[in-house]
Amino acid sequence: MREQNIQNLKTEKLGITILKRLLGEFYVPNKSQLKKLYEIIDIDYKKYSRSVDGILLNVNSIEEIKAKEDFILLEIKTTSSKSVTELPFGVFFGFTENEEKLFKSIDNFRLCIVHTKLNQFYLLDYKEYNSMIQNKRIQYQINFKSKSK
Repeated sequence: MREQNIQNLKTEKLGITILKRLLGEFYVPNKSQLKKLYEIIDIDYKKYSRSVDGILLNVNSIEEIKAKEDFILLEIKTTSSKSVTELPFGVFFGFTENEEKLFKSIDNFRLCIVHTKLNQFYLLDYKEYNSMIQNKRIQYQINFKSKSK
C-alpha cells in the first residue's frame, strides 16, 4: 500500500473516533446492517457498498430503523491541514464518482468533513457541497492486471 493510503486510513479512523465522541447518534453499521439500510432506500449494495462510512441515527438504535427518515448516511472525509481553520472552507479531498452519484441522488446522505486537529466536524448536503466547490477534476485510477503464469 502506498504511504499516503496508509496515512489516509489512519486519519479516517481518527475521524470516526472523533465523531463517536462528539455525536452520540453516530454509528458505524456492519455489512448486514448496511445492506438493510440500502434496502430501505432502494440502493444497489454491490455498486455502492464502499460509498458510506457511517450513519446518524434519528432513532434510539439501529434495530429501530424502519424508514429512511430514521437515519442519515455519511461519507466521511478527514483533514488535519493547518491551513484549514474553519470548516468546511479550504478543505481538499478525493471523492469517487459513486460517492458523488449517491450523494446527489439520496436526500438523506451527507458529506461529513472532520478536522482531526481541531476536533470538529461539518455536515454538508448536496446543495451546499455543490456551492462550495472551487475546483473539481477527474482522476483515473489504473490497476494493471497480474502477470500470467
